[in-house]
Amino acid sequence: MMVSPIQIIAGTTNVNFRIIDTNTGETTPVMICITDAGGSVHLPPDGRVPDGVSTTQDYFTGIDFSKDKNWIGPVRKMNGRGNNKDRSFVYELLASIPYWQEPVMYLASGDFSIELPPGKFQIAIDHGMEYIPVTEEFTLSGDELYIEKTITLKRWINLPERGWYSGDVHVHHPTGTKKQRKFLLQSARAVDLHVVNVLEMGHHLGTDFKQAGFGKKFRKCDDDYCLVSGQEDPRGTYGHIVGLNIESIVRDTNTYDLYDLTFKGIHKQPGALAGFAHFSWSGLGIKEGLPIYATTLELDFIELLQFSKMNNLGYYDYLNMGFKLTAAAGSDVPWGSNMGEVRTMVYTGKELNVDDWFAGIARGNTYVSNGPALFLTVDGAVPGTELNRASDDIVNIKVEARGHESIGLPVRLQLMGNKGLLKEVFVPEGQEEISISLKMKIEESTWIAAYVECNNGAMAHCTPVYVVVDGKPTWSREKAPGLIQSQLDIIATVEGNIDQENDMHERLTKAKRFYENLLDVIQVL
Repeated sequence: MMVSPIQIIAGTTNVNFRIIDTNTGETTPVMICITDAGGSVHLPPDGRVPDGVSTTQDYFTGIDFSKDKNWIGPVRKMNGRGNNKDRSFVYELLASIPYWQEPVMYLASGDFSIELPPGKFQIAIDHGMEYIPVTEEFTLSGDELYIEKTITLKRWINLPERGWYSGDVHVHHPTGTKKQRKFLLQSARAVDLHVVNVLEMGHHLGTDFKQAGFGKKFRKCDDDYCLVSGQEDPRGTYGHIVGLNIESIVRDTNTYDLYDLTFKGIHKQPGALAGFAHFSWSGLGIKEGLPIYATTLELDFIELLQFSKMNNLGYYDYLNMGFKLTAAAGSDVPWGSNMGEVRTMVYTGKELNVDDWFAGIARGNTYVSNGPALFLTVDGAVPGTELNRASDDIVNIKVEARGHESIGLPVRLQLMGNKGLLKEVFVPEGQEEISISLKMKIEESTWIAAYVECNNGAMAHCTPVYVVVDGKPTWSREKAPGLIQSQLDIIATVEGNIDQENDMHERLTKAKRFYENLLDVIQVL
């Protein structure tokens, strides 16, 4: 986006904004939207009204950051039905961020100017989910040539102090130039997002969003904000696969739908992780692919939250069949509106170390959110932990969900397990916290997880704590047989759609045997 030098226009006022982070006392980049009384958006530096929003194609070519204080990033659509050229159609009419009701948002420096005519205006400022967003109105008479406004941003919660660091597992943008990397790092700082996984995106003909390279050598960090290159590849018949923290891209178009080979190639690389994208809305082949490839037991995570949607029930189905799948969240920018609009929160228990952050995902020490904070412990253990207990042991479960009136206030908190709903708490609107404290007798192996929903639709869900009795799986003995039959039915449909014998038949046969053996084991144990 081209930026012209500031020029004083007759009858207008040059408004200089300084956005201060109260934690550091320094200016900080932020995401903003400036509108007039009629709802029209105005852009720095000259106050122009844009004739549209940025497109997904802008991200294919890449955004070059400029040091000009009045440079702004792409104008991202945040509300209204998308067409995949501006934001994903999957949102439907949901806001990209539940607490952001402005039509757009765009990156701005912490010290910028805008030329505006006389009238009433509003500036909305977002600095990520741990900060209180600001909405401030101001009126310009046109009598002053220049005014300055200072706005201070405050936290409502400090998750790193509690050992939790935010990340986005699914962002697309090239990183081949210094200006492109600077744009991504400034965007991460603007929304206080610590780990940005920038994915090269594959298809049968090649890859897009080219990365400068992979592995630790090509990580780029600025203070506690880091870019790590990964892959979304393959993107074939059976869903889209995400590889995180890789040293080299794993790709073979001759075996493109044989995802088990991709998993093996990813896991040969120390610290690398493999997951399924788009689980939140069951899109792009995952309905067929996950039943097949979950049986490899090489999936580290699934994208439980994306495009303002969460697939709780689908998640519980897999947990109730005994699978251990870590909850993750990815924005899928540029089809998502902005990086960090959904977050994978990872418990590291100390200062940010990128290797520890990925190790936390591998352990399942995560929750996902697009607003509230969610903390679950079972006998003091965080999500992802496997606890060995004897039958009739008592475990102490504690859940705390927190929000803020400008982010979303928690109104419903659920504690779930393989028996279903263990406890549910509702609170009247206006409370910033809901909690559950429960002593529960463990009769058999189970998983225990928590979910919170806010008054504006914002939500969070954690990976379970797994309580294991006598080494037995944490499945649901009652629900698993029906769920397994559903998986077998899907596999049979896939099998019927394959025209001839090929390597995919071998995968389907292995998957069927896995589920059939699982049924046999359930009947025995």
